[in-house]
Amino acid sequence: MEIQRNILIVTLVALSFVLYQRWQVFQQEYMLENMMPTQTRDFLTNEGIPEVSEIIVQRVNDVPSTPEQENLASVVEIEIGAGSVLNITTDLVRAKIDTVGGSVVFLELIEEPVSIEEPDIGYELFKTPGTARAQDSFVARGGLIGRDASFPNHHTVFQSEYSSYELLDETLRVPLSWIDERGVEYIKEFIFHRDSYVVDVNYVIKNTLTNQISVYPYAQLSRSEPAENSGSGFGRLPSYLGAVIYTDEEKYQKVDFGDMDEENIKVQTSNGWAAMIEHYFVAAWLPRRGQEKELYSAVSNSGLRTIYSIGYKALEPTIIAAGQSGTITAALYAGPKEQYRLRAVEGVLGHEGLNLTVDYGWLTVVASPLFWLLENIFKVVGNWGWAIIFLTLLIKAVFYPLSAASYKSMAAMKRLQPRMATLKERYTDDKQKFQVAMMELYKEEKVNPAGGCLPILIQIPVFIALYWVLLESVELRQADFALWWNDLSSPDPYYVLPVLMGASMFFQQKLNPAPMDPMQQKVMMFMPLVLTFLFLSFPQGLVLYWVVNNCLSIAQQWLINKRAGAL
Repeated sequence: MEIQRNILIVTLVALSFVLYQRWQVFQQEYMLENMMPTQTRDFLTNEGIPEVSEIIVQRVNDVPSTPEQENLASVVEIEIGAGSVLNITTDLVRAKIDTVGGSVVFLELIEEPVSIEEPDIGYELFKTPGTARAQDSFVARGGLIGRDASFPNHHTVFQSEYSSYELLDETLRVPLSWIDERGVEYIKEFIFHRDSYVVDVNYVIKNTLTNQISVYPYAQLSRSEPAENSGSGFGRLPSYLGAVIYTDEEKYQKVDFGDMDEENIKVQTSNGWAAMIEHYFVAAWLPRRGQEKELYSAVSNSGLRTIYSIGYKALEPTIIAAGQSGTITAALYAGPKEQYRLRAVEGVLGHEGLNLTVDYGWLTVVASPLFWLLENIFKVVGNWGWAIIFLTLLIKAVFYPLSAASYKSMAAMKRLQPRMATLKERYTDDKQKFQVAMMELYKEEKVNPAGGCLPILIQIPVFIALYWVLLESVELRQADFALWWNDLSSPDPYYVLPVLMGASMFFQQKLNPAPMDPMQQKVMMFMPLVLTFLFLSFPQGLVLYWVVNNCLSIAQQWLINKRAGAL
C-alpha cells in the first residue's frame, strides 16, 4: 500500500536526518583526534581626546612590509609572556590581561556556569594552560604596526598602575602604557561595561614629535585545536566549532580548521569582522567600519598543538599629526550567543551579521522567526520549558488543516484495511492484479493513497528548523523547566522524556493503518525503539518538543479516526 510506504519514507527521512547529525559529530571527533601539526551606547567615540579632524586616515598602495607585519599572523604562540597578569572583575566576567602585548589570556563568564553542579565556576572562554583548568588555549591579542618605527604589538611589555581592577560603576577602564624610544606615548585601554560582553579596545597615541606618524592596527583570535569536547559519541551535539568572517560583499562565511590547514585566507573589505565560535559562545573582533582592512587566517604549531588564528589588519594607516593625540578604536565581543545582546551590538556598532553566529544552518530563514516566537512566548510565561510547549501548540494549530487532511486520509486507509486484506488473499499469486484491484478500490472510495504523506512532507522543514532552534539557543542552556529537568540543553538524566517519546510514537503508529508488507511492519515496529535510543542523548528541550508534538498528534488523530469510523 502506497500510504504505508509514504509514511515509512517520511519516518526514514527523519531518522536519516538524526543519523546524519551524529555522523557529523563522529567526523569532527575523528578529525580532532587524528589531526597533527550591555547596555547600548556608542563604542566609537573620541571622548577625552582631540577632535577626529586632527586624525587623518588615508589610503596607501604600499602597505608596510616590515618583518613584524609580514609575520604577524604566524606569530601566534599562546604561552603567557614575561610580564605580569592583571586581574579584572566585572558583573559578568572575570578576566586576566597579560601586560605582554595587552593580550586577554583568560575570560570566565560568571553568568554561564560550567554545569548545574558547579554554579560558582563560570565557563572559560579565553584560557591558557597557565590560567585555566583546561589544557586548551584561546586568547585575544592585537597591536599596532608601521613602516617608520617600532610600535606596540603583541610582544611589547606594557606598564600598568594596578594589578587588579574591579567594576564599581557603569564602566571600568584598564589602561596599559608604553613609551617608545622617540618619546611617543601609547596607551592601550580596555573599557569594560556593566551588563555587557563588549570590551572597547582603544589605542590612544600622543605624538610628541615634530612630524606625523602612521600606524596600522591589527587584532586576532588564536586558539589551539580543542583537546576536550563537550561530550563523545552520540552524546555530543552536532555544533560548529571554528572561525567565521563577515564582509559586505560575501556576507557570512565559515572558515573551519580544515580550510585554514589548506590555505590562509586573505579577504579585503572596508566593513567586516572576524570571529571564533563554538556551540553557545562567540568571540569576535569588531574593527572600525569604513576603513579598508584585510581579514586573514593563519596556522602554526606550538609544541604538540596546532594553533589557528583569525583576525584583521588595517590596509589604511591612521595618521596622527605632529604634536597631536589620536585614538584608534575597536571592540571585542566575548560571551554567550544571546540573541538580544547580539542584536544590540549590531545596532550600536553597525556591524551586520553578528546574529548569524547562532548557527541555524540552511534553514535560518525559517528558524529565526521560530526563535522570535519562542523568545516572545518566554517573555510571557517566564519558563523556557513552557515556552517550548506553547510554541508546539502554536505550530500544531498553524498546521492543523494539513495535519487534519493527512489524518483523514490515513483514517480512510485504516477503514479500508479489511477489504485490502481480502484483496491480498484473493490475488496472492498475482501482484499486478492486486495493484489494479487496489487502485480501483481507492477510486471507488475516493481515497488518495498519497494524501497522508504530502502534508507531512510540507511540515518537515519547520520540524528541522525547530530542531536547530532548540539545539543552538544558549538561552536554553541550564534553563530550568520542572522536577529534575533543570537544564533544557542537556540530556534527561533519568531518560524519562526519551522513553515517553518512544511510547508516544508507538501509540501513534497504532492509530495508523498497518503496512501490508511484513518487512515494512517489522521496520515500523522497531522504529520507536531505535529513535528512543537515539534520543537518549538529545537535549531535554528538544525531546520535550517531540513528546508534546506526538501527544497532540495522537489526540488529533484519535479524534479524526473516531469520526471517520476507523476505530
